[in-house]
Amino acid sequence: MKTKYPFAELGIFLFTNFLFIFKYLSRYSASSPLLSGLVYIVFVLGLFFLFTRLRNRFSEQTFKVFSWIMIAGAFFAIGLALWKIDPLSVRVDRWSATSYFLDALFDGRYPYGVHTHVPPTTHSYPSPFPFWQYVNIPFWLMGDVGYGLFFFLLLPFLTIKWFTNSYKSTFLFFFLLFLSPAYWWEIAVRSDGLSNATLIFCLILYLEKKRITFSTHFWALVLLCGCVAATRLSAVIPLALYLLLPYTRQSSVGRLILFPIGVLLVAGCFFLPYIFWDTETWIFFSRNPFMEQMRQGNSLVTLAILLLGIGLALRSKTFMQRIRTISWIVFLFILLTQIVRFAGDGIPGFLFNDDCDISYFTLAFPYCLFSLSASMRDDEEE
Repeated sequence: MKTKYPFAELGIFLFTNFLFIFKYLSRYSASSPLLSGLVYIVFVLGLFFLFTRLRNRFSEQTFKVFSWIMIAGAFFAIGLALWKIDPLSVRVDRWSATSYFLDALFDGRYPYGVHTHVPPTTHSYPSPFPFWQYVNIPFWLMGDVGYGLFFFLLLPFLTIKWFTNSYKSTFLFFFLLFLSPAYWWEIAVRSDGLSNATLIFCLILYLEKKRITFSTHFWALVLLCGCVAATRLSAVIPLALYLLLPYTRQSSVGRLILFPIGVLLVAGCFFLPYIFWDTETWIFFSRNPFMEQMRQGNSLVTLAILLLGIGLALRSKTFMQRIRTISWIVFLFILLTQIVRFAGDGIPGFLFNDDCDISYFTLAFPYCLFSLSASMRDDEEE
């Protein structure tokens, strides 16, 4: 059977890494960023197609050995980065947005009112929603929320192997990931954005593998979706696209209404302690995570992507079609939002303005890479 390659997902992956190379080489290196980016694309494409030709020459056991060696090497590289790179020396505050939040929370101070480590501005405050902050408590207790990078590497590795029962597919997923400058940027700055996306991706794989549906686990899905909604707004998009078609196929009108209400109530419970933190000044309404997460949005882009996402999700009949739809919609939402926001600044503004955070493009990586790795399986469902 001839392998069908998901070129759109490969293009998203290469485009994102090209942006990182172009942006950061332009800042910190005298070498040609454009040429370096093009060389990177050719290099990765060559390795990808070389893998597709040679994959059947190696046994599953060989890929198992390669995979664990690769993960061990990545663990070493992450540990080295955590040891050598001072998180206070970088101009990205993903790390301190969680670490300082938990410092304040356990010190009895309003955690959404603390500044991150970057120079104080109107935007240098914690932005993740409460449940994601709680997910990071074990790593904070260990001494550094950056330790979560180890967990959120091992979690998808084990989940993908469990889901696909294939070290070949698992190997390709992480081989491409470790070739990504964008991934190593996430590691260098101790970013938790991709970790959050990875958690939702693993949850989707779990729901699919265990066949958890509205008819069999309605209240479990209400609880899970409520928790996801209390991590980040961006985390809602993949899960909503994955569940939209089965949601519309429910026969009970009451459940169609009850589900979103239940999700909002569950998510809302996580915000109640912060809403009522100070009932004299009601500080939550002047400083809250919604202010940070919604400041880069655009209502017209959101509406357009919402309509496109609904249309594509309802046409996605198989699991892999839904995974690809998620990768496209997440990428387009981020791309169009950034383009509209910086349209007046041209390409220099789009790439080099510090407010233009191209790391958001990595949120599509789990779905792009899974599409690519799944394409290696001859029995892929279409």
